[in-house]
Amino acid sequence: MNQDHDDLEDADGRIDPGMWKGDQVPGDCSMVQPVDFRSITVITIIMVIACLALSAGCSKQGATAIEVQQHGAMRAVMRDGQTEARVGLVDVSSQGVIAVGALAGLEGEVTILDGKVWVARPDGDGVQISGPSASPSDQATLLTVASVARWDRVELTMEKSATGAELEALIEQTARDHGVDTTHPFPFVIDGVAERLEIHVINGFCPHATNPTSIDAEPWRWSTDEPRSARIVGFYAADAAGVLTHHGTAIHVHAIIEYDGRVLIGHIDGLTLKPGASLQLPAAD
Repeated sequence: MNQDHDDLEDADGRIDPGMWKGDQVPGDCSMVQPVDFRSITVITIIMVIACLALSAGCSKQGATAIEVQQHGAMRAVMRDGQTEARVGLVDVSSQGVIAVGALAGLEGEVTILDGKVWVARPDGDGVQISGPSASPSDQATLLTVASVARWDRVELTMEKSATGAELEALIEQTARDHGVDTTHPFPFVIDGVAERLEIHVINGFCPHATNPTSIDAEPWRWSTDEPRSARIVGFYAADAAGVLTHHGTAIHVHAIIEYDGRVLIGHIDGLTLKPGASLQLPAAD
């Protein structure tokens, strides 16, 4: 296990569950063109992604590609309400596993790093964080999963702060320059300082697919414009909108930060990353 991923836990590897409150910031669950995902299975989704990669051209010879599994499709879950349980978190919590997604029923967010499972659930006007052990009762309706035996750490070369499409392009270019086959989905971890960070924890419904005020299920949200160290956990997947990512982006990322001596976790809605950050990528076999 990469020791770099353990620095947000106490000496016993535990995360102290906490209640958090925060200001509201915009989310992003933008819709994509209608696709019928009802019959899509994990294997089918992997095949679809592989076909998309092949249509873009052959992979670089010798480039590193890693198997990524997808449980549930983004649009089917977020837009079409297919939020049934698809995978137990205890079944994907082995050493080396990295994953991001949402609980069954969209009852919260799931972040897994090095097999440690962290779950964030809205609770009133706050949020409850649990982990790093998975509860046998916790299941995900949407989960992107990979297993990484070893990580390589490289510098993200930045002359100025990066956000949005610029940051996505920087991740893709850096990964490609270091031998990752970016025509296939791949996991990554960024350690750096966010000069702006906006996160949410989903609360039963995608807030842009359904008016949350009409169902009394507002997502929990938190934001800061003050520089703060953050760990960004997620996946890059080109041409996979509606399956692995939201429409308009090639990444699905969650944040892990320390706040008032505890751990705070959520889905990233907005991020501006300062220069000096590092990027961890799957190492070549």
